[in-house]
Amino acid sequence: MNIFSEKKGQVSLGAAPTLVITLVVIGIVLALGATIMDKFQTAIGDGQTNVSTFAENATSNALKGIDTFSSFQSVIAIVLVSALILGLVALISFAR
Repeated sequence: MNIFSEKKGQVSLGAAPTLVITLVVIGIVLALGATIMDKFQTAIGDGQTNVSTFAENATSNALKGIDTFSSFQSVIAIVLVSALILGLVALISFAR
């Protein structure tokens, strides 16, 4: 399914369900990744395991990366909704 209309850079209105499902799946994957990395960080921080400082830094950096990307998800959603609204307004105004 092509989410873009024939004109370059425009999102078709029929793509709204696909875009919403994509955002939901991205949110689920981010939450799952954060949960897994948090469990790894907790296991490393217990002191019971003999893990290098590299592993501690890697899990910390992974959590920071997931946090940074997840904070942009709301911006991505706003941009997609704005594109759909602008497409709808253009469709209504130019349909005359």
